[in-house]
Amino acid sequence: MMHFLSNKPNKNKQNEIWKGIVRKAELDNDYSLSTIDTVVKTVPIYRNPWAVSAAAIVLLLLGALWKVWTYSSISYMDEKALKEIFVDAGSTSKLILSTGDTLLLDGRQPLDSNLSHLASNASSLDFRKLDQKKFSGKLQTIETGRGKQLHVTLSDGSEVWLNASSQLKFPAHFEGAERPVSISGEAYFEVAHNKKSPFVVTMGQQQVKVLGTHFNTRGYHNERNKTVTLLEGAVAVRDNRRKDAPTVLKPAEQYVSDGQVGTVHTLANPESVVAWRNGDFYFEDADALTIVRELERWYPVSIGLKQQDITKKISGRIKRTDSMKEVVEMLRFFDIEITVTRNE
Repeated sequence: MMHFLSNKPNKNKQNEIWKGIVRKAELDNDYSLSTIDTVVKTVPIYRNPWAVSAAAIVLLLLGALWKVWTYSSISYMDEKALKEIFVDAGSTSKLILSTGDTLLLDGRQPLDSNLSHLASNASSLDFRKLDQKKFSGKLQTIETGRGKQLHVTLSDGSEVWLNASSQLKFPAHFEGAERPVSISGEAYFEVAHNKKSPFVVTMGQQQVKVLGTHFNTRGYHNERNKTVTLLEGAVAVRDNRRKDAPTVLKPAEQYVSDGQVGTVHTLANPESVVAWRNGDFYFEDADALTIVRELERWYPVSIGLKQQDITKKISGRIKRTDSMKEVVEMLRFFDIEITVTRNE
């Protein structure tokens, strides 16, 4: 614990000391001090330039020592430790039912066969057997853990692949004129065709309406941009914050919105957007911060960026079976230096 010394004088103590000095002088027949009440005067620190300078130096030294102590207290992982860090296998995905029950999708306990079929590897769910009477008209929620993916089959046969740290909300059974779901994070959809009931994906203030198609959505809470990438068919993208007409995408086109403006780009390699489904990190003209955030969704670490050119764009592919050491080496190839700490 750090204690700070007060500059405030103790007047009572000073007077007692002074009176003792006077009495000692009088015993020696020296009465010259008897008419003086006190000779101890306290000069406020702000009026003493030497004291101000000394205090400033002390504060600077304390600041430097604090910085060194804080830095040294952080245990950055060395290359040996990085070599032993792989994609997080300890996290768990969840199924949160409208009844309030939460089921852990770790493969240790089978789900009720009337609820859903969970594959043995705990990475695939089929909700075509979901009890429609018990859960009718209510939303169910799936949340993927760090480093986890899930393949979900909805009641209409539409398939959804969820990337790590994502959330999907969906009804037990689609009723009415539309088939609504909502997504946070990243997901790839293969929608069952139904001309009479469009499939509608809500991502924040953005809506994607389709009849039957293959597309990818991305909208993590800590990323400014939200994207919709079309691989097959057609989709109409609308931002509820604007009164613009919906933007209709063609295959290989990507809609990017920062909340203010929406733009459309044609991608030379649209398959790179869904490379995550095959266990790859695929970066194309990505900045360092985007890469770091993506890595933190998979590896049980916290990553810090050292000073560098933040405008630099990187393209490359990393297998998710690689260790953190191999990831660090790849980033160094692009002159990106990072600090890594374990984040269980």
